[in-house]
Amino acid sequence: MECNFIDLIIHVRTDNRARLALALPLMGGEYAAACRSAVCIRPIRDCETCSDRIECGWYRVFGQELASDPVALKRHQKPPLPFVFSFPLLELPPATPGIIECGLVVIGAAISCLGMLLDGFYNLLARDIFQAQGQVSQLFSRDYQGTATLLIDGVQPGTAVNLTVLSSTGLLETLPWNTDHCALRLRSPLKLRRAGHQLKRFDFSLFARSVMRRVSALMYYYENIESGQDFKELSRQADAIVCTENDFFFEEGFGFSKQLAGILGQGRFKGDFSGLMPFLVLGVYFHVGKNSSFGFGDFMIHAE
Repeated sequence: MECNFIDLIIHVRTDNRARLALALPLMGGEYAAACRSAVCIRPIRDCETCSDRIECGWYRVFGQELASDPVALKRHQKPPLPFVFSFPLLELPPATPGIIECGLVVIGAAISCLGMLLDGFYNLLARDIFQAQGQVSQLFSRDYQGTATLLIDGVQPGTAVNLTVLSSTGLLETLPWNTDHCALRLRSPLKLRRAGHQLKRFDFSLFARSVMRRVSALMYYYENIESGQDFKELSRQADAIVCTENDFFFEEGFGFSKQLAGILGQGRFKGDFSGLMPFLVLGVYFHVGKNSSFGFGDFMIHAE
């Protein structure tokens, strides 16, 4: 189950830390437009009719072209976006000038488009839509242990060098995941749906299935790899997991914005995690649920 990715920390200097932290998770559409304006040479042409789309970095990342194989399309459906932002929602900073710390994970083939992704973020921060403009001051690359290496210090993002490229295999080898007990904490609102309605109570089985679908789809579309896992058996494992401590709750929204509503909190679980853990470990980096590429569904999991 091999998957390569990079894990970045972005320090953003702003004149209003709280307002920027609340605004960023709602700007996914504006971010896509900012990335396109950074690289598109035919902005008035529809991507589907553009002869340059195959070589276009924006189309490779945001095009979400469906699989041509009907079996793979049925299994993976629409491809997720191959990047994941993290924003400081749970620990809202005060409405003062200063630094907020954001995260950016870029997956598989999209790593080659990092310059565009960073340029788009720079451009987004400079817009007036936030009522709190920001500017990237530093960029770091994290290794398997979370140690951060400075890549950029107050310069434009295209000069980033010495990126640490992580792999799923290397990540799993560094962690002692032979356990039947674990703790899980949601670090940003989790948006999962059941029967067309947003879930308001945490359900581990639904959560684990969503993580497995997301991770396997990212691997297929951006690494051209099928996981080869028995998902029926993994689903049975997920159904058998028992919650031993439930401190999850539904948050109606931050800063009076219902768009930021979702499940938060933490809990403890026991059961057979042997097949699920590789997906859950990668899910820590890739998030889960609706809008997971732009800050939602951020979680941590710890073996106990």
